[in-house]
Amino acid sequence: MTNLLFGKQLEDSKMIHRPLFLDETEYFERILENTPVLQSKELDGLENLEAWTADELASLSLNDKHLLDEKKTLQFSTPTRLDHWTESYARIYATPYITRHFDHEDWTAYNRISLCVRPEMPGFKFVSLHLQLINEGEEPVPDRYNREGCHNINLKNHEWNKVSVEIPHIARDKVTALKIGYDIIGNESEAVSRSCFYIGDLRLEKVERTAKWSGWEPAEGSLVICGSGYQPGALKTAIGGAGLADHFKLIDVDTGRVVLEKQVVKEENGQGAFSILDFSEVSREGRYLIVCGEQTTRTFPIAQDVWEDSIWKTINLFFCERCGYEVPGVHKYCHGNVLNHHEGKSVVANGGWHDAADMSQNLTNTAEAVYSFFHAALEQRNNVPLFERLVEEGKWGLDYMLRTRFGDGYRAMGSGGSVWTGHIIGACDQLDSEAQNLAIENFMAAAAEALAAQVLESIDPAQSMHLRQVAQEDFDFAYDKLDFEEYTESMDPARVSSPILLYSAGVLAACHIYEITGADYYREKAVEIARRVMGCQQTEYPDWEVPLTGFFYRDEEKKQIQHYNHRSHEHEPIMALGRLCRLFPEHPEWMDWYHSIVLYTEYYKTATRSTAPYFMSPASIYHEDEADLDAELFLNQQAFAHPGMLAEYRQQVRNGVKLGQGYYLRRFPTWFSYRGNNGLVLAGGNAAVFGADIRGDAALMQLALHQLEWTVGKNPFGQSLMLGEGYNYAQQYVCLPGPISGSICVGIQSYRDEDYPYWPQTNNAVYREMWVHPSIRYLLLASRINRPAILYGWLSDAPETLLEVECLATGEVTSVRTKPRTGEFRLSLPSGDYRFRWQGMTKRMTLIGGREYELKNGFTDYEATIREENGLASIQLSVSGKEDVEFTFRTANLEPLGPVTVAPGETVELKANVLNGDRPWLALAVPGGDLREALELLTDKEVVLG
Repeated sequence: MTNLLFGKQLEDSKMIHRPLFLDETEYFERILENTPVLQSKELDGLENLEAWTADELASLSLNDKHLLDEKKTLQFSTPTRLDHWTESYARIYATPYITRHFDHEDWTAYNRISLCVRPEMPGFKFVSLHLQLINEGEEPVPDRYNREGCHNINLKNHEWNKVSVEIPHIARDKVTALKIGYDIIGNESEAVSRSCFYIGDLRLEKVERTAKWSGWEPAEGSLVICGSGYQPGALKTAIGGAGLADHFKLIDVDTGRVVLEKQVVKEENGQGAFSILDFSEVSREGRYLIVCGEQTTRTFPIAQDVWEDSIWKTINLFFCERCGYEVPGVHKYCHGNVLNHHEGKSVVANGGWHDAADMSQNLTNTAEAVYSFFHAALEQRNNVPLFERLVEEGKWGLDYMLRTRFGDGYRAMGSGGSVWTGHIIGACDQLDSEAQNLAIENFMAAAAEALAAQVLESIDPAQSMHLRQVAQEDFDFAYDKLDFEEYTESMDPARVSSPILLYSAGVLAACHIYEITGADYYREKAVEIARRVMGCQQTEYPDWEVPLTGFFYRDEEKKQIQHYNHRSHEHEPIMALGRLCRLFPEHPEWMDWYHSIVLYTEYYKTATRSTAPYFMSPASIYHEDEADLDAELFLNQQAFAHPGMLAEYRQQVRNGVKLGQGYYLRRFPTWFSYRGNNGLVLAGGNAAVFGADIRGDAALMQLALHQLEWTVGKNPFGQSLMLGEGYNYAQQYVCLPGPISGSICVGIQSYRDEDYPYWPQTNNAVYREMWVHPSIRYLLLASRINRPAILYGWLSDAPETLLEVECLATGEVTSVRTKPRTGEFRLSLPSGDYRFRWQGMTKRMTLIGGREYELKNGFTDYEATIREENGLASIQLSVSGKEDVEFTFRTANLEPLGPVTVAPGETVELKANVLNGDRPWLALAVPGGDLREALELLTDKEVVLG
């Protein structure tokens, strides 16, 4: 572990059996506190309450018990629990407000609101308040979704909290009210039954400058870095705006030595003007910082294991989100009266993990979290403490899945709510839900159960055997409903029901069950359902100005492209097809699966250029008429849908990158109430990393890394989106559990109908809300990237000689001496492209983390070039080294090619007709039958985004 301080914190937490320490000095708000105030205006002297009103459930008075600067303060109080639901069932009971009224005041000269708040609520581990500005000018506030002008304040109990929120983005020309509200969310047994807040020193302020809140370019004079650090073999860049100095220095923090001095690269694109500071050639492990003119970054490590700390912190999030379990300092045993019912039977449905800042739970997130934990455990099995803790946490969620299934396809799909309950069955706060039988979730459960059975085979053989049986049953329940799309009024407004997700989940489940049973039935079902997955893909060049291929539609009819706007499953077709490729390399349909992966990942490579220099995963391709053509389908896919969304949709689409024929690529989704793209960013990263693993593609690995970098600070705002990781993490909406180290918020949103980043300081749901979904995607991605590649061999023709290793990304050259007599060696290397030199011979290889590669005596290297003219593809193959090489070929949309043998120093040309000129083609030249060293030969057709 590179970070020794974090190692001590991990030890203090008893390996995440107590919550991890959260360094609050790194909050972004601490920086804002120091911004000079140029002008200040008191909003109310609190001498009387003439301008104030209180809602029915709120009490308001002037108080002289808790004075502030010897002045009276407001006392605001509400009940913490009700005996009925006043609003949505199982959500927050109510939000009573106190309101300070204003006579259409113009606040545009000010850009910050500040106040002081002191909660006095014994027994509450965490408390928060709402602040809501009301504007009745040309642009009303709040907006339709009650997001704009709303700020959630996280507070320390029993002390004065100085609170400020910047408001440059909020219309405030005719302000009529400032409201302060409390969410009635119940209380734990030892907590008081009334909330109580003391409030004073309400002010408008004009500060010297406000923090950056929109756009692609970093704030003037700032540099954004990956706060977690960089792996040695990766591309390493920092990003600034156009106004930086022309040169930069990279400093070794431990020695003070300048290890690199280099020119800054200036770059302009559709996103703006940028300065790129590239220090990829530095790969020596250590701690560094960058100096560029007057700008200096925070320190960061270069190390192979830079992602390990954040994996531990992600475990911490889930540990703190456990339901039905006492988490020290977070909550006691909870939700003992949450019940799920089915045909006269009931189960207590606590357990597993809470879903977000509220206390709900749904099977989609639980099943995918269980899958990610056991998948991560396999990836990190050589790190024993991490492996064991991943398995332990995965088993906690697995227990919930097993306890809440009724054995006939029905199971708890959603449970809980947004309140603390009193555990008494039959009480007014009992939360009830009905079991459901849904194919997608049963496939997801089957995949998680089968993977868990594999991991637990030697740890808990009895449970492993039980899981084998359960996984097969759940697969069969889902398979029976393969032809139906199931919309449902479940307790999960973010649920996705499209056939492409159903098929992908089915393939993945069948593959995992095949791995633990060896039953041909599941191989056949995986292959069968995979045909449906591929049937949803764009495989022909469309009649567009920018003819992109490889993306997926919702279903085989290909009328609507698959979009995600909150929860994302973008990676699942690639993960499923990749599993097939790994399991059945000799299957006659293998090349179809591989070609599908290539088509999608080439699309992804092109699409990510639209967000350069960050290379953030873009959202999707949309058609401007899509919502009008099938309004019912469109509204079925939206959370809290309403007809007004149809009018907003078209303008959002047209602000994307124009592709032609009414199609646009949007960097951010079209979205409405639910905004924030961390789930989409990280799902795209997983598509890239799973595709890289199958293709042996270092460029895809780097794109996957960019998604982690974006999440932990290398974004336009220079803020980590994970609490406790990196620098400048901002407050999140965490209304019930409070701030947790490792929590990731829903994510950066776009500005209104535009297609550029929007990240104001105002803290509200859902974009700043803690949510386990992006953490599920993060765990899956980081655990795959946090692995070196292994290269080994026995160069016995010349033992005890030097093998030279050159990393092509960094230019670094190292060497290792092979062992006497055997010539044995074994190296652990970062993912990337390499050149190896030995005894006057050279060989290039691409190494992908987590895979093992053998370097043989023949030291044979291969090179291929392609050219296509008038539908005829010409392929030239050449070989260097000691031995002849026989190439066999696998083709897609190309005439079959027979085997050919190429001698060292020889070049052989082959020709084949393209079968369909309207589709991309692909050939794999496989040397010596080894698919790991196959040469990809792709359609030579460049697609350029406008």
